[in-house]
Amino acid sequence: MLEQYLTPEIVQGVIVFSVAFLVTLATVPFSRWLAATIGAIDYPSNRRVNDHPVPRCGGIALYLGFLAGCLTMFLGVTFFGWRVTDLYVVKDIQYPTLIMGASVMFIVGLIDDIVQITPKQKLAGQILAATIVALSGVSIDMVRSLVDGAYLELGWLNVPLTVAYLVIFVNIINLIDGLDGLAAGIVAIVSASMFILVYVRGSMTLALVCVIIVAICLAFLCYNFYPASTFMGDSGALFLGLLIGTVSLAGVVRTQSLVINLVPLVIAGIPVIDTLSAFIRRTRQHQRFDQADLGHIHHRLVNAGFGQRKAVVILYACTAALAIVGLLISSVSGPMRWAIFGLLFVAVFVAIWRVGLFKPVLQHHYDNRGNVGPRKPREKAGAGKHAATAVAEPAPSEEGGES
Repeated sequence: MLEQYLTPEIVQGVIVFSVAFLVTLATVPFSRWLAATIGAIDYPSNRRVNDHPVPRCGGIALYLGFLAGCLTMFLGVTFFGWRVTDLYVVKDIQYPTLIMGASVMFIVGLIDDIVQITPKQKLAGQILAATIVALSGVSIDMVRSLVDGAYLELGWLNVPLTVAYLVIFVNIINLIDGLDGLAAGIVAIVSASMFILVYVRGSMTLALVCVIIVAICLAFLCYNFYPASTFMGDSGALFLGLLIGTVSLAGVVRTQSLVINLVPLVIAGIPVIDTLSAFIRRTRQHQRFDQADLGHIHHRLVNAGFGQRKAVVILYACTAALAIVGLLISSVSGPMRWAIFGLLFVAVFVAIWRVGLFKPVLQHHYDNRGNVGPRKPREKAGAGKHAATAVAEPAPSEEGGES
């Protein structure tokens, strides 16, 4: 009886999931020790919710777990006869180049975890990594016309638009990484939804990649859910953002209709809305976009009295609901699809209005704003000149990580 359900695809998925999960789970203590050793620590400050120092290089474990899962796929196909069938997926992908791009993104985040690079330096690194991914063969390539449904090649715009798409996904995940377990849980839910989309389209490679992402996120949550003993830092947030962007690009966006192209953004709606509202809010306040505030959706939920754990669970539930809506949009057509879009728009507008995401927030003075170099503990402001100096410090750039 059991044998009829144990298809080769399910067995392969279980093996890949188990390897990625166990490797991530086993390497989190190492990443935590390494972060403490090199000084990559999130110290309590005015904009961070942690009340004690927490290591922030958990992205190392996520990265190693992902590589272990990919290596398992490679060994299975090469030596154990795994048949990974791909239909309707980008062809001729240079996987070593793709892994290189993801590794560059991880390294950019890891450097920021350790020495706090400037926002411009971080953005340059993100663009470099996304460009490498685009040159590996993962790109938009063409879009379908709204008029006659014909495919239109992007030509020279292909790489710039692909890079912009990936960098946007990287930053929406980075910005939502503000409470214990929030980013990892949201990425796991989004990846599970992407798994359904790419599996239905017939891409087992991307389906297994989604399985790996879910596995590493769930393993990391064993240490990262409130109260967290480690943070993923930018090394994890940027890396996961690139993975989600790459899967959505290769498995959903390319050569699809405009409506289907929007499905990944619907599924990742919580971080997308949070990023959009941050841009509008800071523009209204004449701030730079990379200047931090306490107006993110998770900050507002905590300030409303829900607490970290409840706020995270609420955002998990909202992400799951949006994932269901996104999958529903991809499975219907005609007036029903537009009706769902209309209802979704109304629901999102009401939610934004009730939470007050576009409302300005009280400007605070934060520790380490605009600083580069090793992260330092928060200094207690003394009397007189020292106190005035402490108060005069401006706020930090948006750096991601549980804040």
